[in-house]
Amino acid sequence: MLIKLFPLANPRGVIHTAPMVDPHHVLEAPSHPDPYGWYTRLRVSRPIHFEPSLGLWVVSGPYLVQQALAQPLLRVRPPAEPVPRALQGRPTGEVFAQLVRMNDGAFHARHRPDVDAAAARFSDGAVALAAEAAARDLAPRKDANALLSAIPVQAMARLLGVAAADLDRTVEWVHDFTQGIAAGASAEAIGRADTAALALMEQGERAGLSGPRAANRIAFMQQALDATAGLLGNAVRAVQLQGDTAHEAGEVVARVAHADPAVHNTRRFAAADLELGGERIAAGQGLVLVLVPETPFGHGAHACPGERIALQIAATALRTLQSLAPLSRTFGALRGYRPLPNARIPVFAT
Repeated sequence: MLIKLFPLANPRGVIHTAPMVDPHHVLEAPSHPDPYGWYTRLRVSRPIHFEPSLGLWVVSGPYLVQQALAQPLLRVRPPAEPVPRALQGRPTGEVFAQLVRMNDGAFHARHRPDVDAAAARFSDGAVALAAEAAARDLAPRKDANALLSAIPVQAMARLLGVAAADLDRTVEWVHDFTQGIAAGASAEAIGRADTAALALMEQGERAGLSGPRAANRIAFMQQALDATAGLLGNAVRAVQLQGDTAHEAGEVVARVAHADPAVHNTRRFAAADLELGGERIAAGQGLVLVLVPETPFGHGAHACPGERIALQIAATALRTLQSLAPLSRTFGALRGYRPLPNARIPVFAT
């Protein structure tokens, strides 16, 4: 995996030898050493603007972001392309088409309650037990960066009833599926995602789930891969910066969820002409909505259904890892951040 490295350092800990350079645009901000001052200036100076280099509207003003998230004419997928072209007619595309978070309208209204009910079934105690078991299982055999992604996925797999013998394969399948639905995925990555989609759907169907429920079962694990990995990784970094001394893990994670969150932006697409913040958005145009710091878990119909679960997994994993070894031993120095357009996941020297 490519890693964006910065030979620089700021209050959040990367060591600098040169003045900090602002992100070129909003999709570079999540992997920047410290984008938060830039976000603040952006909200004040250009709360909504069109970014020609991206061909997208950027919405950063908090009130406008809230309006956009509640606007029914702004959809999670381009109206003309509900499933990415590269995935159409493939097993991965069939799963993608049934994901609640990738749908609006009648499908979303019908199936979102099932997703919310599924999330509500997991008690805090059950989530904590699953996260602790995952951390204890994986810590001795994964490097620091693999650990960040594997713990949340394995914890969700345990909650979903995956047998112990199938946990490693399931984590790998979720990783392959996630790589395959990423924008610009290679043909090889999509092929691996197809294999993973078939295997993961079979798991759900063996448990008696319908197609949409089996697909959204995958989504619980897939969304944990980046979002909870970023939350856990940024919490680890926060503890490192405080000297690796004892801190209450739940408080650290809750603070990091807003001060240095995992998910920085989300996309929307105009289904018809509309006005937002005095600007005319044409049908078909795309928007990037900046979620930090006010709405790191989203808002409205597509607010994250797993916020409570993500916070619990990250806090328990952090607490467990601290009990196993000093974090400074498990996680080396910060090298940068994964080059993702919407998620902030640190990369540690291992």
